Amino acid sequence: MARTWADSWEAEWAGEGCAKCAQGRPDEDEWGVRWYADSFADAYLLKRPASPGYSVVVFRGRHVPDPALFTDAEFTGYWSAVRTVGAAIHRVYAPAQINYQCMNNSVAHVHTHVLPRYLDDSGPRTMLPDQAFAGAHSLAPAELLAQLARLKAALR
Repeated sequence: MARTWADSWEAEWAGEGCAKCAQGRPDEDEWGVRWYADSFADAYLLKRPASPGYSVVVFRGRHVPDPALFTDAEFTGYWSAVRTVGAAIHRVYAPAQINYQCMNNSVAHVHTHVLPRYLDDSGPRTMLPDQAFAGAHSLAPAELLAQLARLKAALR
């Protein structure tokens, strides 16, 4: 069977050239704006969400490509942050459900997509279809700021 993964995968997994490590802890990146931070993680509200409230939680502190490689303290701290983010999203957006997706094969650094699901979304009881992502619109600056404020307030 022929290898399908990039030749650079092992180096990426080891942290060589890791974009998440290199960026530090920015308030904003090309994908989103940070609304949550603690000693283990940052959460970013996506600027072009496929679903209202869609956020990504990124592990911070050191390069870890897979949750199985966390120390006990990192495991507890990171997943506690993910839970805190999900709880705030529930309070602000009242989704029917939230999907927590940790797909570290695209970016070899632990991060979790926190994807709210609503009773009117286009993929009930399955993954959100690709069209939902392709058809996502960028939030207007005022709307982005308003949502960030509501999420931050929900943390208190």
